[in-house]
Amino acid sequence: MEFTALYSQHCAGCHGADGKLGPAPPLNDPLFRAIVPEEELNSILTKGRNKTLMPAFARENGGMLTAAQIQVLVKEIKGIPYKLVEKQEGGVAKLVVVADAGGTSPKWGIPGKPPAGLPTYREPSASSNDSSAGDKAKGAVVFARACAVCHGSHGQGIGEGSAARRILNDPVFLALTSNQALRRFAITGRPDLGMPGYAGARPGSPDFAPLTDREVTDLVALLASWRGEK
Repeated sequence: MEFTALYSQHCAGCHGADGKLGPAPPLNDPLFRAIVPEEELNSILTKGRNKTLMPAFARENGGMLTAAQIQVLVKEIKGIPYKLVEKQEGGVAKLVVVADAGGTSPKWGIPGKPPAGLPTYREPSASSNDSSAGDKAKGAVVFARACAVCHGSHGQGIGEGSAARRILNDPVFLALTSNQALRRFAITGRPDLGMPGYAGARPGSPDFAPLTDREVTDLVALLASWRGEK
């Protein structure tokens, strides 16, 4: 039931030893922790994420963790103090995890309040895999303003010697990355890799105007449309 042991055994291999710099998206990012819904963390840990390498961890879904162990991970990642409570069910004692301001303090701290004007974590009017929610033509304008300086004019990457880095227009990468993950990266960036979020300054643009909710939606529509390009 101890977070460090649970995280080290089940999460660190993909998400990094301290929730950063792993092959999977970082979890120890204050902005991400502030905006990701608690119920989404619970659902993903319980059921896994379809069409990705994220497995289900709940015992009833073939995993190795109890509901209480999953809740420890959820509360710690989300940054919610908690305590363990023993309850009786059918004459059998079981542990449950409940939020408690005076309980165990999350190892990664408590994330601050999200800033005003922050785009929503999820596009509110369409599913995360529905590119029709945005306008890819408008997304191209957003990409030129917010992304091209680091990723190339069409996501082809930036040349360094004989190689290209920071490629986004890659069918393999896009096939493995859901629209929701693309939206998350547009909002939070990858602070562990130096990638700015929705409001961070860009090279040559220190006064960059933060992306709006609509701009993030249009940007995701553009990136999603590249999956079908040959």
